[in-house]
Amino acid sequence: MKGIAGLLVAGRYRLITPIGQGGMGRVWRGHDEVLDREVAVKEVLLPADLPDAMHDRLIARTKKEAQTAARVHHSGIVTVFDVAEHDDAPWIIMELVHGTSLAAHGRLGWEQAAKLGADLADALAHAHAAGVVHRDLKPDNVLLAGDRVLITDFGIARILDEVSELTSTNTVIGTLHYMAPERLEGKPVAGPVDLWALGATLYAAVEGQPPFTGPTQAAIITAILTGPLPAAPNAGPLDEILHGLLAKDPRQRPDAHETARRLRALGTSSPASTKQAEIPDTAPTTLPMPAPADDNEPAAPRGPSRRSVLVGGGAALAAAVGGLIAVRLANNSPDDGSWFRLKGHTSDVNSVAFSPDGKILASASGDFLADNGGDATIRLWDIADRTTIATLSGHTQSVDSVAFSPDGKTLASASYDETVRLWNVAARSGTAVLTGGTNDVTAVAFGPDGKTLASGSGRTVRLWNIAARSTRAVLIGHTTDVTTVAFSPDGKTLASGSGRNPYGNEDNTVRLWDVTTRTAVATLTGHTDMVCSVVFSPDGKTLASGGLDNTVRLWDVAARSAKATLTSAESVWSVAFSPDGKTLASGGGGKRDDSHTVRLWDMASRTVTATLTGHTHTVMSVAFSPNGKMLASGGSDQTIRVWKL
Repeated sequence: MKGIAGLLVAGRYRLITPIGQGGMGRVWRGHDEVLDREVAVKEVLLPADLPDAMHDRLIARTKKEAQTAARVHHSGIVTVFDVAEHDDAPWIIMELVHGTSLAAHGRLGWEQAAKLGADLADALAHAHAAGVVHRDLKPDNVLLAGDRVLITDFGIARILDEVSELTSTNTVIGTLHYMAPERLEGKPVAGPVDLWALGATLYAAVEGQPPFTGPTQAAIITAILTGPLPAAPNAGPLDEILHGLLAKDPRQRPDAHETARRLRALGTSSPASTKQAEIPDTAPTTLPMPAPADDNEPAAPRGPSRRSVLVGGGAALAAAVGGLIAVRLANNSPDDGSWFRLKGHTSDVNSVAFSPDGKILASASGDFLADNGGDATIRLWDIADRTTIATLSGHTQSVDSVAFSPDGKTLASASYDETVRLWNVAARSGTAVLTGGTNDVTAVAFGPDGKTLASGSGRTVRLWNIAARSTRAVLIGHTTDVTTVAFSPDGKTLASGSGRNPYGNEDNTVRLWDVTTRTAVATLTGHTDMVCSVVFSPDGKTLASGGLDNTVRLWDVAARSAKATLTSAESVWSVAFSPDGKTLASGGGGKRDDSHTVRLWDMASRTVTATLTGHTHTVMSVAFSPNGKMLASGGSDQTIRVWKL
């Protein structure tokens, strides 16, 4: 049965209205009856005359490609939620995104092209690292959605290739003008084909037409295989990069990571690039396969409001021929439904923490409010409305850490002003200032009973009696500054980590303390640089620590020994376990040219299952919501991102 309005696919996804038609089928605006959200539902139409065995193979291939796409998580790649089989046909369920295709925007300046090209290369680098090649990158498959640039149709070309193989048509699938020479020659497909396509896409963006054209398909193929790259008079300094990407020999093309670096450097080299690199949202909204307009749908509000994401606006359009996404008329919102951003801090976001009920997010920063005497600030955010509901001031220097009490009524904060402050969350006011140390306070953590608070200051860990507002104990043992503290779920053990000090001394250890006897019970060694973060698994059996040595280390708490070392591509500044303990999140980064990502690790296989990108500088803190459905990250780029998992 072909899709009709009202059809319930796989007992869950209700078809509302068709919003696009392409070579692989039809895209519907749908409703997820289980999660009560809008989705795009791709109805994959397979050739009707296929033998049963071929038909089954194509269904299996479609499911495999959709599942592969679903495992690739990146802000520049469309999210695939699910793949289902209904009435002997495959259906792919995806997000709805506000945006228009690059093909609809006409010619761009080289600064604009460099900026969006860097974003595209970042997305390709992530996909290639996961072993996924797009095969058919082109302007029609590039979406501009506010400040996001997305690639659509991952997996579609691979499915069409399978159709060609099974039906013996010997047709090379893809858009000829953007196809790499090795594809035309029938050679194996690998990452460089996407870099060629990226080069051709950027050339078309600045010159208004693809680099290799001709009156016939044969003429186009000949030009791609043997012709020199035509001059690009509008490319400016982008010209050199285009020549590298469009090299005939794939071995001579830069990889995606290097391409992103060069394009980003090129974009920031122009004094006017910041202003000129913005993609205008007034460009035509016609896509290659326009969908019927839904005249009953109201116009979308402008800006990144939550309502604009939920309601949308204008006519819904198909992303491109055979696309793996449905899109809506562009607005300025960076929110694509899989993440949103909280902005307001004017300095590094050092720490984020969810309240126990998951309704409030607290963030700590080094920014200051001039109208309150120059005090550093803590912000409380309403997660549902995505707005600041309070700004807590009082610290006189940067706030490095925040933590909620188990009942959610109290927030603790640690600052470089050598104090710990306690705040009444409901009243949005301070209730106590805890002093006693003579060094920066860099970390705070509540015990599970809410009666004890731990803080790290200088080379000591201090335990506080919350009721009496007094020091309960001072734990001494680290030889350099304590950077992080965490209680075990039963409250019997406290973990702390440290690193170097300004005088060149190094500790780089994790220590375990018996909270009852207030004595050190273990010193865990292995990190070769500062330990930035420690966290216990929900069952208390495993301790994770992240360090500047680009590792996450897992420790057996009972045996007090190392279990595993997870190697990251960047310094690890923060770690957090999901509530079910199956996933570990790490936030990291380094120098400005390095990557700045959140990584999700599967604890069973101890491998990275997703890399979340978007922060433009070091990710300082990560925190799961209590239900595990969201992950917050705070960074040195002064922003907070909340990812929907």
